[in-house]
Amino acid sequence: MLLGNDLTSRLLERGLGASSLRQRVLAHNVANAMTPGFKRSRVEFEDQLATAMAEGKSPDAVKPKVEVETDTIGRADGNNVDIELEMTRIAENQLYYAALTRQLSDQFSRLRMVIHDGRG
Repeated sequence: MLLGNDLTSRLLERGLGASSLRQRVLAHNVANAMTPGFKRSRVEFEDQLATAMAEGKSPDAVKPKVEVETDTIGRADGNNVDIELEMTRIAENQLYYAALTRQLSDQFSRLRMVIHDGRG
């Protein structure tokens, strides 16, 4: 999905994609909270995006990565999912997604205004 050629639209598109992936990963973690030996996963994106932008690289090259946390043990059965923490992360991610969606909507509103010569 390509929302626009300007940097703002591309950044918002990348962020929405990462947030959508993060929601699926978090839901998978919750679904496996009682599975013995299951290791939670997380999505890494924002730090890589910030680094790429600081280095003057294109945000288009940054892809969200799913990483499995194998270095933590939460329970005796080897499962490291903390359901309360996962639910908090889901809520945070929903707020993040909503904020990005709002910014994208505002971006489109500004573009519509320009297209219509400022006549709302």
